[in-house]
Amino acid sequence: MAMTSIGGCPVWNFKPGVSFGSAGRLPAGLYGVRVPPGLGETGVPAPRFVSPTTMVSMLRTEGGGQGSGLGIVHGLTTADFSVRFPNPAQQWKQVRSGAGPPSWQFQGGDVFLDVVIDVLVLEGDRPMTSDPAGSRIFTIIFEHELLHVLDDVDIVSRWMPPRASQDEKVLKYLTNAAPVDDSMFRFWFQGPGLGNWLRDGLWAPERNARKDVRDSRGQYRVLQRQIEDLRIQATNQTSP
Repeated sequence: MAMTSIGGCPVWNFKPGVSFGSAGRLPAGLYGVRVPPGLGETGVPAPRFVSPTTMVSMLRTEGGGQGSGLGIVHGLTTADFSVRFPNPAQQWKQVRSGAGPPSWQFQGGDVFLDVVIDVLVLEGDRPMTSDPAGSRIFTIIFEHELLHVLDDVDIVSRWMPPRASQDEKVLKYLTNAAPVDDSMFRFWFQGPGLGNWLRDGLWAPERNARKDVRDSRGQYRVLQRQIEDLRIQATNQTSP
């Protein structure tokens, strides 16, 4: 990877890196799932079906919030954000200034805003061909979670790069390539420092704001009503 500079500053860009915790894919259209525009039509991440105990544990890890309007939380989308230098050996170089210890200086290249997204659905909502109403309930839950997936993809792909590029530490140490001492380099750029900084300052506030809109009490009342209506329909169909 060739490194170049303009006016002494390195050439570099933030790029999105999106991956999914589930290795499988749910083909678009299966169970009538409508994929939000922007997620593509080749398939979406298959959900991971979990027990109620696991769902409660994951909700606590995520900080509550999501599903506050439901007696039972049927679905949850988690996202793990980090920053990655794909070729650190070439992107960072040791430099010396006078007789002092060497420092590190950014040389340029792509820097990835990575997010690993996982969609969880309760095991009791697993779709089955023998249960059309149950499969429809799964579809309602999963379509809602795909809206969270869409938000997470949009944040790292469109919303965050221009804003992160103007962050004070990014401007100083990446755009203007200010030297950093060894301890700072190891924590902030080899370690989690920069990722934690951008996560807490940009990623998490924006994600939480979007989640609050998607998971408002009004939105969840609509979902709850749809689920309850389908359960009543299924009960009536199986009643003698």
